[in-house]
Amino acid sequence: MGIMKKNSIIAVVLACTMLLAIFAGFTGCSQQKESDAKTDATTAAAADENTDDLYFTKQEVRESPKWVTKLDATKDAEQLIVVAGVDKTTAYVTMHEKDENGKWQQIIATPGFIGLDGLGDANINDCYTPVGTFTIDKAFGLADNPGCQMEYTKVDENYYWSGDKKYNFNELVNIKDVPKLDTENSEHISDFDYAYQYVLNMGYNSECEYEKGFAFFFHCYRVNRTYTGGCVGVPENIMKFIMQHVKPGCKITINSLKKMGGDLDD
Repeated sequence: MGIMKKNSIIAVVLACTMLLAIFAGFTGCSQQKESDAKTDATTAAAADENTDDLYFTKQEVRESPKWVTKLDATKDAEQLIVVAGVDKTTAYVTMHEKDENGKWQQIIATPGFIGLDGLGDANINDCYTPVGTFTIDKAFGLADNPGCQMEYTKVDENYYWSGDKKYNFNELVNIKDVPKLDTENSEHISDFDYAYQYVLNMGYNSECEYEKGFAFFFHCYRVNRTYTGGCVGVPENIMKFIMQHVKPGCKITINSLKKMGGDLDD
């Protein structure tokens, strides 16, 4: 009888131990799954976060080349985009801004495309990219505001850049506000769904003179074009970076690299 009781007690203890081990296993499994799920979620979030985290956009801020600091455009600017034509339709594009000590720093650099006819006297008929220094005066795009420090307009299918002599020539308009707009001779923004994800109006022809042309933008380049209609195009990720850093009053200066006294290796 004593031995039976002892064996019964041992059996109960073993059973309890096994049950505890099983429950511990379930708990451990559950905790492991929860941990794995958290890890997977973190990894997925990191992957999403790194979608635009390309090396090309991780350029180090560096002191602006001397040839840039000598440009006339730097004299009355705190921030400057330099478009230096290299070949007929290609350019070296950089963005610079003054630091807290008043020294010019280059914050991004990229190849870009310019007008089909190259650099020149922009007008209503040809595809020249205008030469000169202008003040960027408008930020807009089909994409959501990327964090622009300027006022940003998110546009849709109702927006045009007017090429109409009679109504708001060389301005962004909503067709609901200007129902009589000559849409045939204006740019329908949503027709350029890739190029116009992010756009800065360069400020050329702020006098709105018809013969000087309209819609000269700084924007994302089109993947099937190695030139523009007179605008300046850069890769979308670079354009997004520029949109996030551009400030009111930013200047853009455009000319050939040679005339600017530039050096690609400086």
